[in-house]
Amino acid sequence: MMIVGLIYIGLLLGGVVYAIITGALGFLSDLGGGGDVHVDASGHLDAGHISPLSGPVVATFVTGFGAGGTLGHYLFEWPLTGSVGLAAAAGFLLAGAAFAVMGTLFRHTQGGSEFSLEEIVGREAEVITPIPAGGTGEVAYLAKGQREVGAARSADGSPIPRGQLVVVEKAVGPTLYVRGRG
Repeated sequence: MMIVGLIYIGLLLGGVVYAIITGALGFLSDLGGGGDVHVDASGHLDAGHISPLSGPVVATFVTGFGAGGTLGHYLFEWPLTGSVGLAAAAGFLLAGAAFAVMGTLFRHTQGGSEFSLEEIVGREAEVITPIPAGGTGEVAYLAKGQREVGAARSADGSPIPRGQLVVVEKAVGPTLYVRGRG
C-alpha cells in the first residue's frame, strides 16, 4: 500500500512542478492553444481554441488526481478503490475547471481585438500614403482602440494627398473607399 501513496505524491508533485516550470517560462499559451492564430477573409481574428487534451488541462488533471489520491490514502485512510475514486473525481473536477477558465480567457481575448472592415464605414481616417487618381494608397484609422493601416482608394477616383483627413464610404474586400472631408 505504501507504493500507492508514493504514486499519488509523485503525481501531485509532478503536476505542481510542471505548472511552476511552464508558468515561469511563459509556455502555457504555447502548450494550451490547441489552434492557430489567423485572420479570415472578412478581417476577423481567430485566436484559437483550448483543447481538453492540452498540456495545462492534462497537467491539472494529474495534479488533482495526485492530490485527491493523497488525501484519500493518507488523510482518510480509505482502501485503494476509495482513494482512486477520490483521485479521479478530484482530477476531473480540477481539469474541468481549468478547461472552463482557459476557454473563457481565449474567448475574451479573441473577442477583444476582433473587427470587420465594414465597422470602419463612416469613420474618419488619415491618408498616410498618397492615393493617386484611379490608384491605391494607404490610410490609418482607429479600430477597437488600436491604430490600423489599410489599403485605400478614392471613392470618386480623384487623387488624395498624404495627410488629408478622409471619411470611409465603403469596404470592398480588404480595400477601403474613401472621400475627402469637406
